[in-house]
Formats: sequence, C-alpha cells, structure tokens
Amino acid sequence: MSTQQAAARIPTFPALEGRSLLGERIALPAELPAERTLVLVAFQRWQQPVVDGWITRAVAAGVPPTPRGAAKPMPVAVVELPVLSTGWKPARRFIESGMVAASRDPDILARTIPVYTDVSAFRRRLQIPSTEEVHAVVVDPGGTVVARARGEVDAAAWATLAAALW
Repeated sequence: MSTQQAAARIPTFPALEGRSLLGERIALPAELPAERTLVLVAFQRWQQPVVDGWITRAVAAGVPPTPRGAAKPMPVAVVELPVLSTGWKPARRFIESGMVAASRDPDILARTIPVYTDVSAFRRRLQIPSTEEVHAVVVDPGGTVVARARGEVDAAAWATLAAALW
C-alpha cells in the first residue's frame, strides 16, 4: 500500500463552526482546546450516559474535566460534541436551553459544543457507520484523528485512546 493510500484511510475531522453551551464560538478542529483532544461524538440524547462514562474514565486518568479557564493549548482535553442535523438549527435556542437546564455546571457547559451540520457528510468524513453509538476520537489541532473507539468505554478502548492522548 502506498503512503498516499494509507493517508487516505486516516480520517480528518471536518471543519465546523460550533458554539459551547457557554456561548463561545469555536472553529473545529483548529480551536479544539488541546494538542490532543478527546472528542466524544454523540447523535442521540439517550447516548449521554455513554458520554458520561467516557468522561469519568478520562478524568480519572488525569484529563482535565473542562477547558474552562485553562491556558490554551492544553496538553490534553475532553469535549462533548452533540451532532445535530442542520434542520434543527432554527430550534437551536430551544435545544441548547434544554441542554443547559440538564446541567447548569459551567465546566460541563464549556466542554459541550453542539454542532448543526449535514450528519451524513459528517459521518462519511469520520468513517462513522451509524448514529447508534457514541464515537470517541482523539484529534490533533490539524484535524487528524489519531485514535478512535466506539460504544461504551472499556479497558481495551480506553487503553487505545489513552496511548494516543499522552
């Protein structure tokens, strides 16, 4: 396999505009908070407990629980990325106020970055086969996905991502 073929198989994070639940505009992936950011991609509200499991594991391993107040770029960070269809953008205020009401913790709000995009194109770009699972990806500021896992966190998945974070 040529280097070009190998490089073509490594997904890159799509360029997106997001806004944290604290209102900070963020150009993804360039403005991710760390040299290596664990991005937890969720597509459904019911996936939040899985996202929370990944965050608990990351924080227990030493990943800061929030980028809020930290000097950037941080060495490592974790963010939540709810991915919603552009069709929901007119209801953004209502959707995001519901997210804020679910957790008024400013640290959680700072790490949560909802994006409204073409979900199918987003999935194709990141080689995500469906919206039925949470996808955990380690991304560098250039958008290279350096490691990935999906579903609930387990020892093997965490070991793969932890090795890429540090």
